[in-house]
Amino acid sequence: MIKSTDTAVIPPDEDSYLDHLKGCTFTGTVDEILLTCEVIKTAKETLTDESFRDLRNRWDAASEKVWSKLLQVGMDDRLPDIKDLLPNKYTTIHQIHCLSDKELKAAIEEGLINTELSQGNLTRWLKEFRLRGTVQEIPDDYSELATVLAPSTVEEETLERFKGDLEKLISVYGFRTQYEGDQTIVSLRQQRSQDKAEDLASILQKDLKSTWDSSEHQFRNLFSLGSIEELVQGPMASFTGFLNKVRGGRDGFWTFHAHDYIHKVALEYLKTESRGQRFNYRRRLKEVSEKHSHLAEKVNQTLEEWMKY
Repeated sequence: MIKSTDTAVIPPDEDSYLDHLKGCTFTGTVDEILLTCEVIKTAKETLTDESFRDLRNRWDAASEKVWSKLLQVGMDDRLPDIKDLLPNKYTTIHQIHCLSDKELKAAIEEGLINTELSQGNLTRWLKEFRLRGTVQEIPDDYSELATVLAPSTVEEETLERFKGDLEKLISVYGFRTQYEGDQTIVSLRQQRSQDKAEDLASILQKDLKSTWDSSEHQFRNLFSLGSIEELVQGPMASFTGFLNKVRGGRDGFWTFHAHDYIHKVALEYLKTESRGQRFNYRRRLKEVSEKHSHLAEKVNQTLEEWMKY
């Protein structure tokens, strides 16, 4: 059941939810946006999976992507407590929802979360926040000697080789290295990977949309998938298992989703911070190239475009 200050309790049936949603908006006030999200969340909790999917398809005010974001906001029980601080943009509210508890607490304490907050300001703050603590202090008995400037497009492999060569050189003289500001190698790689992962996830969602929309609901339930975002961002086993079921086995999977699998491996590569895992993902793609020669070009392209960071 849904309770609100200006709406009666809603019976848990599809038609009633649809009637209520027709009077809702996700472009109005914060209260109106959160109420819309609450309706969608409660529908998710009370309707069958099939009825919930039908409800989404029948409410033509929002695309599947928007619907998914509104559902995620509705399921975040942190947001009603800070609704007076939220901007009246559902996209920005969704971006706030994506913050971890630690990030949200810091953003509130620093006054970042306010009614005028924009997505751009939140993105810039988040990048800066995640890079905090990466800078080492200069020891008291050392002083700055030189500044080394690197082009902004320099690749991580080049940075790693340079760092190794530099460490060998300065060790001869007893000097130390200090990477200025937030531009440590690790921080650069992590931020590049995060940005790349977001781009690649969007590509995967677009490429898999028709497959997802036409898939049987029993397969979604089998792998506990509620949205295409969960398919793309979920474990590799769920991703391959679902697509194998949809296509009737491995042959169908490799016929229709070989490129999607390659992109999924690249996405997992970008999401992990483990060197060992990143090595394994690169090796996995090289094995695909060896077993399926017609995919060699796609593998090489993916390694070059997405997996340098």
